[in-house]
Amino acid sequence: MSGRDSGARGEMIALGALKKTGYVLVEKNYRAQRCEIDLIMRDGPTLVFVEVKARSGQGYGLGREAVDARKQAHIVKAAQLYLVKNDSADTPVRFDVVEVDLNTGDTVHIIDAFSA
Repeated sequence: MSGRDSGARGEMIALGALKKTGYVLVEKNYRAQRCEIDLIMRDGPTLVFVEVKARSGQGYGLGREAVDARKQAHIVKAAQLYLVKNDSADTPVRFDVVEVDLNTGDTVHIIDAFSA
């Protein structure tokens, strides 16, 4: 399975898990200025920008470890552009990470994983 296929499968698993807990999908794979946000969800009044990290083993460490300061900066930049484009500057926002184990389908949802 290619990296792109693994990522897409991980995003679908994460999306299903988030929907089961009441989140509502706003947009998938939002791109702006070479930055991408995997999932944009609503959790009540809060707009949640979700980074999904799928792994098929522990060889590369935990998914959350891959969301380093550089990756966070890209996500924040894309989120800011999204908020401006959609006239949502006053909307409460949050940045979450969802780790997906591709072997088991298990997910770990890290709420408020980082801040802008």
